[in-house]
Amino acid sequence: MTKIEMDDMIAAIATPFGEGGIAVIRVSGPGVLKTVEPFFVSHEESKLSDAAANTIHWGKFIETSGLPIDQVLVSIFRAPRSYTGQDVVEISCHGGLAVTKKILGLLLGSGIRHAEPGEFTRRAFLAGKLDLTQAEAVLDLIHAKSDRSLEIAIRQLSGSLSKTLQEVKDELLRLLAHMEASLDFPEEDLEVDVKTGMQRQFGSVRAKIHSLLSGFERNQLIREGILVTLVGKPNVGKSSLFNALLERDRALVSDLPHTTRDPLEEALEIKGFYVRLRDTAGLISTPEHPLDKMGMDRTLEALRESHVVLCVVDGSVPFEEADRHVFNHIPKDKKILALINKSDLPLRVNLTELESLMGDRPRIGLSAKTREGFKELETKIAGFLEMKMVETGEQITKLRHKKALERASEALRRAEQSFREKLSLEFVTPDLHEALESMRELTGEVYSEDLLDVIFSEFCIGK
Repeated sequence: MTKIEMDDMIAAIATPFGEGGIAVIRVSGPGVLKTVEPFFVSHEESKLSDAAANTIHWGKFIETSGLPIDQVLVSIFRAPRSYTGQDVVEISCHGGLAVTKKILGLLLGSGIRHAEPGEFTRRAFLAGKLDLTQAEAVLDLIHAKSDRSLEIAIRQLSGSLSKTLQEVKDELLRLLAHMEASLDFPEEDLEVDVKTGMQRQFGSVRAKIHSLLSGFERNQLIREGILVTLVGKPNVGKSSLFNALLERDRALVSDLPHTTRDPLEEALEIKGFYVRLRDTAGLISTPEHPLDKMGMDRTLEALRESHVVLCVVDGSVPFEEADRHVFNHIPKDKKILALINKSDLPLRVNLTELESLMGDRPRIGLSAKTREGFKELETKIAGFLEMKMVETGEQITKLRHKKALERASEALRRAEQSFREKLSLEFVTPDLHEALESMRELTGEVYSEDLLDVIFSEFCIGK
């Protein structure tokens, strides 16, 4: 993003571009009320510049010639009590392409410039309306694909993560203040109980940072989706199960082997979690056609990327060496769930053989036709991500957060080691300063324009 001014007037369509019932055009900056005023004729015969804060006005939006464009509602938010901390006008009009483009074009022709992606939220951050983690939560809220990811985003936007990070910063500051006071008054040697108290503070900060880091991978999966892959020999019913889980015919189903060649991926929500479900080509030991070989190579690649593997076995036929071949190609570090498919038919698979191969991994009998076992399957999939009901505090989802906390943790480790080795406090405090600086970067108390450019460029225009 090129360098932009934060005190000029900006405008953008805040709703998705296209046809809809309502569209909202957002305008922010000093002087927007006066600038928008000539285009708005209120049915109350009042001026926008005289309007009270937090009020909505009904009227017509007109061209400079006086020709009406649309009936609109204009919402007024005055500085500093607005999203951006500036005067804000939001124009709600009918959601047609021509209408919204016409209104936005008139505004842009009157000295207002088009907003950059995320510029409204960027202004909110710079005005102190929210910290950087809350600003990022706005984007997560927009992109939330499941109840659980929505819950995390709402919690972060409400400031719960910010509160936890502030507690860490406060403890680091207290620890640093005690040490710098001791450096300022070297004749006052540290008493034993003071040293013990400092050691406790080290432990407390370390525990809080560890708690934040420990849930990163799980919460990232909740936000981005857990990848679940169906795998098995040809014609065990993988595609039928895929369609049944999606509750629509997405994959082609046939009695002929090797119907599926390329992995198919679709998204669905299971018990509040965002799940990316993959169907794959059947695995065989000796492919007869080059296309079969290419399909199986892609299946193996999909297995390597997966978080959970659903190993499908046809329960209506005896257990075969081909089933063993499939299982042996599943990476051992994957979470595996055995599915004994076609439970609506007489059971012929030898469960003892299956158990000897699968060990104590969970098994579910199910049928794509009758949906028997599907509730249990969904419960098992959700269980891989289910949050334990323990107080672990707020946790992070973004790689930026993780890296900042890891830098803080490493600096804290060095400081604590120097303190334990009874080195001069002059060797301890620089690392504490570094840990504190990393925490400030995390919340945005310290930032660079380049960092803001990266974060807010991911936003849509109008937010």
